[in-house]
Amino acid sequence: MFKKITILSAFIIGSISLINAQTLSIGPVAGINISKFTENPNSKSTVGMSIGALANYSVNEHVGISAKLLFSQLGSKYTINNATSTLNYLQLPISLVYYFGDAGDKFRPKIYAGPYVGRLLSAIDGNKNDLLENGINPYKKQDVGGQFGLGFNYLLKSRTWLNFDLGYGASFTDITKSESSIEHNSAITFKLGISFPIDPK
Repeated sequence: MFKKITILSAFIIGSISLINAQTLSIGPVAGINISKFTENPNSKSTVGMSIGALANYSVNEHVGISAKLLFSQLGSKYTINNATSTLNYLQLPISLVYYFGDAGDKFRPKIYAGPYVGRLLSAIDGNKNDLLENGINPYKKQDVGGQFGLGFNYLLKSRTWLNFDLGYGASFTDITKSESSIEHNSAITFKLGISFPIDPK
């Protein structure tokens, strides 16, 4: 499913760029996740990084579509023994964005929402060892959820924007393989990126 969504997203973005390249921009993005596992009473927040690339497409003056491809660290600490679980994902969030203000404004507040899909790359403990239960990774390979938030874009120079996002995301389904417990990813996210036009002329 993740591979299909990735291919579909690349196809959509590529098609959009052929239709109107002047409204498509790409660039790097980085930030932090403050995450924990819900449904677990012993869970408390931990901090991980998020880094990757973004693509923004403006449908019109106020509406846009944003996609990111991220290496994203989620997980949790535990109150019992202060242990840590870190789940490293390749994440693809896709958002519908509404921009406030006018197209010529340098400062554009925004709100956004949409789904995400994640592919688990590794699960490690606080000592960087693989998390295993009976020799098996206890977490599912795929995580599907939703995310929403607010932020702003600030014009640095012609069609080059500073992008700031403050959001919240959570899993739709249980991320564990266990039949005796249920856990969902949840995270408050802060991201900062720069988007450049793909046709800078």
